[in-house]
Amino acid sequence: MKKLNDNGQFKKAIDLYEDQVKKDKNQNTSLAVNQALKSCIELDDIKRGKYIHENLSSTRKKNPFIQANLIRLYMKCGDYEKSKQIFIDSNNKTTNMLNNILKGLADNSRHEEALNLFKEIDIKTDEYTFKFGQLILDRMPKEFHKNIVIITAALQMFIKCGDISKAEELFNAIENKNLFTFSTMMNGFILSKQEQRAIDLFFQIKKPSKAILRIFFNACAQLQTENALTVGKNVFDQLAIDSNESKDVLNMALNMFIKCGDLKSAECLFNRIDRTIICYGSMMKLYNIKDQPEKTLELFQRMKQETLIPDEICYVLLIDALSKIGDLSLGQSFLCGMPKHFLSNSWIQVALIDIWGKVGSPDKSKEVFDMIEHPDRVAFGTMINAYGLNGMGLEAIESFNRIPSNMLDNVDTISRVFLFDQALELIDEYEQSHNPSIPMYMSILSSARNAKNVSLSEKVFHCIESNFPNNESYLTSARILLANTYSLSGNKLMSSNVRMKLNQSSAKKVVGCSWTVVNGKVYRFRAHEKSNPYSSQIFEESTRLIDRLIKHGYKPDESWITRELNECETVESVLCGHSERLAIVFNLLQRPIPTRIQIVQSLRICGDCRKWKNYLI
Repeated sequence: MKKLNDNGQFKKAIDLYEDQVKKDKNQNTSLAVNQALKSCIELDDIKRGKYIHENLSSTRKKNPFIQANLIRLYMKCGDYEKSKQIFIDSNNKTTNMLNNILKGLADNSRHEEALNLFKEIDIKTDEYTFKFGQLILDRMPKEFHKNIVIITAALQMFIKCGDISKAEELFNAIENKNLFTFSTMMNGFILSKQEQRAIDLFFQIKKPSKAILRIFFNACAQLQTENALTVGKNVFDQLAIDSNESKDVLNMALNMFIKCGDLKSAECLFNRIDRTIICYGSMMKLYNIKDQPEKTLELFQRMKQETLIPDEICYVLLIDALSKIGDLSLGQSFLCGMPKHFLSNSWIQVALIDIWGKVGSPDKSKEVFDMIEHPDRVAFGTMINAYGLNGMGLEAIESFNRIPSNMLDNVDTISRVFLFDQALELIDEYEQSHNPSIPMYMSILSSARNAKNVSLSEKVFHCIESNFPNNESYLTSARILLANTYSLSGNKLMSSNVRMKLNQSSAKKVVGCSWTVVNGKVYRFRAHEKSNPYSSQIFEESTRLIDRLIKHGYKPDESWITRELNECETVESVLCGHSERLAIVFNLLQRPIPTRIQIVQSLRICGDCRKWKNYLI
């Protein structure tokens, strides 16, 4: 039948189909039905086409390929309602179906119907959809162009087809734009990754609606730049918002503060709004990003006090916070109430492998790992790390050898063993079909720092700078890594120049933090922090300890100081201010002294602190 149809012998094809039906109608396949319908469409034989449709089984009527041809059939005979009903009732709407119905409506001058249908559905479009959409607009009577409802529907059509230029051209031609027209165009800019243009368009609106405010805050959140945050805050501060009537606006503003990393504003707004699980999860994520896991734990407890039931995402964020703190008893106390069915969630599984490894329970990590039917690269890597943290090198190697070969091409893994040429080749290969990935570049930059490879660090830094010019957070981290590379390789002048530029910019350096748990309470220490109520005791004891250790052979290693000393500083005073030392000394001040001292770092522990700790033991 297909061969006959391809050769234009449509009558022979439909006759062949009917002969087969007479012999045994149950032997006809979906392909045969499709070819028969195509023959009817080409022959304008609507009667036989309808007969085929009426005699289809319920299963065949749900076949999307058959439905597409039925739409064409009824469109051709002018039964638009029947075509639309088949489309609307379909549980598997396809682009081909949409294109058939749009073409049929366009060919029969039913322009408004076509636009309204397009507005109501959410289906992936292609070049043919755009072609039919353009056809609808071109054939539309002139008076329709003055109808704001119809023309806005056309605007939505072009946005859905991905032609933002055509949408903007149509938008600019509209004389009396209303709020819905503005909101449609703003959404279009966001969908096409032109968030700044959505923000600029917002300021052309005299009295924005709540819906437009939501879109505006979303644009600021997606852009995630310092300027977007400033503009968003200014708009938010001018609003007189009733918290009972504008929950959506407040939630979107909170989302903006969180995604832009404005912790202070996010906390202030979070305490004002009617909090949901999503709000709690977003806030917990921000605390983790800002290296304040102890606040994540407080928020988790507060959520339960407000009788909200944590979902899987909240538990992943909780486990992440517990991993940062790294205390076994604390982890057990929080996780004992986690619903058992959450253990099947892949994110929770990996998070649990990680935390049990970090708190010294690799056996528990292995139990969770064994529950995973098909471990991926992340699961293998986390399990290997858990073994490594607990001195189980043989088990780590055994796990590594079990990893399928197709999972081993990993930039981070290759960089850690200093195979930089191979890592760069892998990035080049990846970027042939993907956008640049900043974590890949940061992995190489971090390893180049460890290898004291200045030329590679400079090359990778320039790649980050050119590919991600607006990502201030990563750029700041990259500059610090570059400065550290210069310093570790002995070039203090270049290191100082990079840091000077960093200080002159608005970027904020991430301060090193360490956490320790004493008597069930989490304590956080920042590098060189003097605001802690125990600071004077800690620094006094730290000075006493370093004097004693020097007498026993310890020599402070100034190569781990990556900046110029101030006049009032010494090598010893700078090294003593590292957050991990403050946390250790705080434990030593306790009475009785804890039998087990555990410190968790937000940044890499420096070599001198490692040596100081060994002398202390």
